[in-house]
Formats: sequence, C-alpha cells, structure tokens
Amino acid sequence: MSRITIKEIRDRYLIAKEKEKKFKWTYYVRRPASYYLAWPFLRLGISANSVTMLWLAIAMVGCAFLASGGYVNMIVGTILLEFAIILDCVDGHIARFTGPKYSGEVLDTWAGEILLVLSLLSLGIGLSNSDSEIFTSKIVNFLDLGKGVYLYLGIFAALASLSSWTVRIHWRTITRGLSLNSIEPDHDLRGSTTILFADNLFHYSGALTVLMVVSSIFHIMDVMLILIAVIYGSLLVTIMYRIIREAYALDSNPRESME
Repeated sequence: MSRITIKEIRDRYLIAKEKEKKFKWTYYVRRPASYYLAWPFLRLGISANSVTMLWLAIAMVGCAFLASGGYVNMIVGTILLEFAIILDCVDGHIARFTGPKYSGEVLDTWAGEILLVLSLLSLGIGLSNSDSEIFTSKIVNFLDLGKGVYLYLGIFAALASLSSWTVRIHWRTITRGLSLNSIEPDHDLRGSTTILFADNLFHYSGALTVLMVVSSIFHIMDVMLILIAVIYGSLLVTIMYRIIREAYALDSNPRESME
C-alpha cells in the first residue's frame, strides 16, 4: 500500500460516510486530521484492529488521568480522549482499503462504548477526588452534599449511557427478527433541530470530548458532568418509554405493527 495518497483516503471516506455530515466536528475537523494519521499506518501495513486496540489503550490512559483529579490531569486526560477518538476514525480508513471484518466492527463498537462509559465514570471519580475549588463547590457545600455527589453523577451518567446503548441493541434485535421497518425508537426525533444540536454537542461522534477539554481548561468540568447526566438520563427515559410503547402496540396489533 505504498502508493496510497491522502486524496484516496479522503475520497473513500466521503463516499462511504456521507451520513456523518450531521456531526460537524467529526466531519469537518476530526476526519480531515485522521487522513494524515491514517496514511503512515497504511504505509506500514498496520491492521485496523491494531489501531482500534491502540486508541482504546490511549483512551484508558486518558481516563486514568481524569480519575486522578486536578486541573492539569483533567486537561491531559480530555486531550488524550479526543486524540483517541480521532484515531477511531483512522481504523475505519484502514478497513476501507484492506476490507471490512466482522471482528473489526465488533471491536470498534465495544471500544467506543468502553471509552464513553469509562470516561464518564472517571470524570466523576476525578471531581470527587479534586482538592481545588470548582464551579459548583459553594452549592455543594451549602447543601452539605460533599464531593462524593460528583462520583454518583459520574456513575449515573455512565449507567445511563450504557443502558441506552443496551436497550437500543435489544430492540433492534427484536424488530429485525420480526422484519419490522422501524428499528430506532427515536428515529422521528432525530430530525429535530434541538436533538441535532444536542447530538453535535454531547454525542460520542459529536463534540463531547472537545467540550470536556474546554470545560477542564475553564475549570467547569463539574457543570459539564451535570449537563451530561441530565441529557443522558433524559435520553434513556425517552428511549425506554418509546420502546415499551412500541412493544405494547405490537402486543395488541402485531400485523399492523409489522407493516
């Protein structure tokens, strides 16, 4: 693959990933940067799965920095997470040249969910371990909650993220088994401007880790965690409500639901 050019990497991505345009940060910033990172990996013949394991390892190091707490550690940790997500784009570029593999798709999906869940949990741990004053310190002290509240928020956000992913996967399995047309419980919401805006800010493929970097620099990571917990929790409740509603509709009129 010594003759592969940056232009070829870009062109193959643009053909395959037109749908990613809705995630502006990834489409216009991460992906262009990833073309140049993918080129040496392709020249060296490094597999997509190897790159996946590399960026997962980098993400775990970033999470370790986050969990350590402290101003500098938070910044370093979030920067490593953003770099890991850019490398997540690289394994896809490699796969488009070497051919997709089921093992690669599985590893990439698992690694992405591990990064998201572990980063939220690590953020909660880091804030609870931090000795410095943060944005909501006075409120927490006034309510006599203690910094352990950030740990609980991190656990809640991580569980909400993991649960949303799990219930979606389960519902997709059910609907595909029944040959249903609609498999996404929130498909009609995705066209909403509000949801699109939230996705671009807080989705894994959006600017989530960039917001974490900015929040850590301006010392408002606690506010960021609260926003994530509220948004992810609300999303989980919405998805669960829509799935159970669809399931009851399927129980009462299965033929009509399958059309």
